[in-house]
Amino acid sequence: MNTFLARLALSFAGVVVFGAAAPAQVPPPARVLLESAAEAMGGLGRISGLNNMVMTGFGQRYNTNGNLSPDLNSPPKWVAVADAERSFDLRGKRALNQERQSRMFPFASSAGNNRSNTLQTGRATLDHPLPALLEALSSQTVLGPVRIENGAPVIEFTIQQGETLWMALDPQTRLPAWVRWIAGDSQLGDVTHTAYFTGYLPFNGVRLPAGLMNKIDWRDQITFMFQVDSYRVNVAQLPPFPQGGGGAGGGGGGGAAQAVVNKLADGVWDVRVGRNGGPVIEFDDHLVIFEPVGSEAQFFARLDAANKLVAGKQVTSVIISHHHSDHAAAVRGAVARGLTIIAEKGNEGLYREFVARPAVKFPDALARTPRPMTFRPVDGKLVLEDRKQRLEIFHVVEHLHMSNALFAYLPNQRILMEGDLSDVSWEWHWWAGALAANIKHYGLNPETNVAVHGSSALSIKETLAAIAKQVEAAQAFCKQNVAAGINFFGCPVQYNAEGPVRSQ
Repeated sequence: MNTFLARLALSFAGVVVFGAAAPAQVPPPARVLLESAAEAMGGLGRISGLNNMVMTGFGQRYNTNGNLSPDLNSPPKWVAVADAERSFDLRGKRALNQERQSRMFPFASSAGNNRSNTLQTGRATLDHPLPALLEALSSQTVLGPVRIENGAPVIEFTIQQGETLWMALDPQTRLPAWVRWIAGDSQLGDVTHTAYFTGYLPFNGVRLPAGLMNKIDWRDQITFMFQVDSYRVNVAQLPPFPQGGGGAGGGGGGGAAQAVVNKLADGVWDVRVGRNGGPVIEFDDHLVIFEPVGSEAQFFARLDAANKLVAGKQVTSVIISHHHSDHAAAVRGAVARGLTIIAEKGNEGLYREFVARPAVKFPDALARTPRPMTFRPVDGKLVLEDRKQRLEIFHVVEHLHMSNALFAYLPNQRILMEGDLSDVSWEWHWWAGALAANIKHYGLNPETNVAVHGSSALSIKETLAAIAKQVEAAQAFCKQNVAAGINFFGCPVQYNAEGPVRSQ
């Protein structure tokens, strides 16, 4: 053991070794701990001298759009990751993530089957221990305090871009055990992400993990699982990197959200941002809006436009079709604006989870204006009615894209409004009979359909015709894949435009 390691062993002892003497010890300085991790990974000189690293493998990503139901024990939906290669330019502090994704559930389009090319910079590159440790050791990084968590030293460090992360070292091997950071989310507020590293093996003189797994602090949900099948260090040439900046994979589009209003009938308007939105319905002394779709800013743009439609009348309630993140993304914003949440009764617990979460590091409207949530459940059917208007709200039946969903209907205007029963932009439809099944089940006679996703209201005939074409396309896709020996999720298609089919 050299003099550095001998000194480090003395300072490290008692901090990470269980025993009576441990509580009396003071954690070593952050820099000492990080240098010990570097020695464990192959030596500070060795890892500091690396130019690049290329990692390949396979795994799964959590489909953050939402599970089948809001229940804690609902089975997650996963996206398979194959043909994956991540190239780290360690000198340039950037990475190129390339992977081919395939949804392990029926989805509306083939998007994602092509190999992606994502440029990552800053924090987005630090969910692997090698770039994370090098960044923590950088002279541009500010080291913070050291604490002990479950017997392991945890080092706080703030990178040049201003984001703070934490790295834990395994008390036995001194290798990085995990890296943690906090990011903002429209539904969940401040979300703590932890990337775990396991199965270290030596590769060309550097110890690297064979297993990577990310979790978030909401329901202890795994969001990423990856098994490495090769490492290469200091390759002669990396693949070409895209131009521009990279991020952590989140965030919204640029520019202010602009709402567009179209009148559907007296006292009924379709208000949307881009191709997402829903109706605003006028009652005697207030308005009701359908769906808090999109980001907080997008929903607020729709809400502000709605509140200008009728002098003296404001939106007091929002109807949420279902819990998927693109549809219920702005539930916290809706609560911040004092709106009553109207949703199928099974969603109440989930929405209360969303609203109760803190947003201190990334404050949103609810953090700035805290309010309790007012929830009005739909148990099968709910009618909102006064002298001016009648709006009927129903629990969706026979639709396996999501349970605990609802749609709404204006019987006098014969206008139906729904989320994910139809979308004319879909390439495929795997539950094509759901819209017709709900119309029949509740004995409705709609003339117009307003889908959450889409550019405008359509007639029911146009909607059903589009669905018929989508299911034909899905059937053709399945037939093609079966002929090639591929069993694609959702195949064979179980529904046509009228209802379930027994065989194809």
